[in-house]
Amino acid sequence: MKVVIYGFGQIGRLLAEACIKRGFEVVGAVDINPEIIGKPLREFGIESDGVIKDSLDFDGDLAYITTGSYLDKVYPQIEECVKAGFNVISTCETLAYPEYRYPELARKIDEIAKKEGVTVLGSGVNPGFLLDTLPIVLSAVCVEVKAIKAVRSVDALKRRTQFQKKVGIGLSVEEFEKANLSGHVGYAESALLIAEALGVEPKEVLEGQEPVVEKGVVQGIRGFGEVRGDKQIRIEFHAYANAEEYELIEIEGDNSVVWKSSGVKGDLGTVAVLVNLAKAVVGCRAGLIKMTDLIPFKW
Repeated sequence: MKVVIYGFGQIGRLLAEACIKRGFEVVGAVDINPEIIGKPLREFGIESDGVIKDSLDFDGDLAYITTGSYLDKVYPQIEECVKAGFNVISTCETLAYPEYRYPELARKIDEIAKKEGVTVLGSGVNPGFLLDTLPIVLSAVCVEVKAIKAVRSVDALKRRTQFQKKVGIGLSVEEFEKANLSGHVGYAESALLIAEALGVEPKEVLEGQEPVVEKGVVQGIRGFGEVRGDKQIRIEFHAYANAEEYELIEIEGDNSVVWKSSGVKGDLGTVAVLVNLAKAVVGCRAGLIKMTDLIPFKW
């Protein structure tokens, strides 16, 4: 399989390495950073004859887009890749359930992808797996489900610097509020993926996040997403300094489930999910899909 990495930052580079390990051919990368444009991928430790360009001047089967969280910003790149004949998997969090925030863009992507005969998916470790796909799969042992709660907690000090900045570590509360930081994106998307798989008609969708503060200094964030309907679905994400690392899924039903792990490495988990989705996406029906289209368990 021939792949292109669109966005050659830290995640893009880890993804390129993972693709090589999986036996994919990384034909090149696209980035806007003038300091790396024109450089060979081998200079970054990637076993490929490809180079980094400022445009999609490549042929291949699949483009990985790792450039942003909001679909209105990433849409032009998706459109470019689709019209060039690439299937697309993107880490764009709002693409995980795009009709919630961007229904018109979701319609456009589906339309052009079907026209070009390719598939587009938004996924990653979160949203995409830990707080949505995994709870859905675990619910397969239940005939009836009343409620699902999924929690991911990470020690933000163990994450890359960019992530620490995103959750406001080291800022005062006033600085945090003025900065209008994105924090984690995708609370509602994860909850809505679960709701769709369980056949829940959302009566209300809630989400929010707040800083974790110690002695006047922001240590990170706590946030949640919730869908209220005939079943209650809640996901939580905690990312602050020295937080206990774990994932916890609790399913209340006729065959209740409690599952807990000791914490998944976020960046490695993200690139692993993307690489492991490649063949499924390339072999899937044309159009815009969600993770719920790839999971066999539905209500």
